[in-house]
Amino acid sequence: MIKAIIVDDEYNAIKNLSWEIERFCKDVQVLDAFTDPVEAISAINYLKPDCVFLGY
Repeated sequence: MIKAIIVDDEYNAIKNLSWEIERFCKDVQVLDAFTDPVEAISAINYLKPDCVFLGY
C-alpha cells in the first residue's frame, strides 16, 4: 500500500483527486489532504508518506 498526502490550494481539486485515487488506484491510501502548505510540511514530517501530490 502506498501512503499519500494531497496538497493543493483549491478544495475542489483535492476532492476530485481523492475521488480519482479512491476509484482507480486501489493500492494508494490518502492519509490526509491540506490547503495550507505549512500544515502540509508538518504532516509530511510526522506521517512520512511515500508520495505527495502537489497542486498550485
